[in-house]
Amino acid sequence: MSSRVLTETKNWEEDSAGLFPPAPPEALALLREVSRSFADTERAQSFLREADRLYGNSLPVVVGCYKFYFYKGLLREAIPFALRAAEMMGQRLGLRQSFMEVSETEAPFSDYVAGPRFYLFAMKAAGYLYARLGETARGLEILEKIRTLDKSDRLGVSPLIAVIRRAGKEEE
Repeated sequence: MSSRVLTETKNWEEDSAGLFPPAPPEALALLREVSRSFADTERAQSFLREADRLYGNSLPVVVGCYKFYFYKGLLREAIPFALRAAEMMGQRLGLRQSFMEVSETEAPFSDYVAGPRFYLFAMKAAGYLYARLGETARGLEILEKIRTLDKSDRLGVSPLIAVIRRAGKEEE
């Protein structure tokens, strides 16, 4: 079935519920330990690694790993989890494997539909992190691609792109 036909026949609103299955209780217990140990980075990371090793195919675990590294300021470590979250959602949505090859006709990216929106948010996180880490061209490439998919700019990447292009300098 072509991507266009898939988009036209898919009921995106009803199908969204199955895109976010809950994490197993054991995974949630490990994530709670990460939260309790947040101040002790090494201890928290041991719980995080265990959660990822055992339940790395669970989207809530991947998102939990991303959030930990992001809020700890470990941006380089957060990127693989943002990318993995997008990849997992892309697979669930039936999107092409390469983000740069995804077409706006494959999913309702400009609507507020949970799955496609999450996919773009995860990629926006990766683009933002690359830019923050000085990999501006790579970050902008991702963010510009999001702008082509999200024609109505519901995710607000245009202002972010503008700030990155200005390199944080005040407008004259």
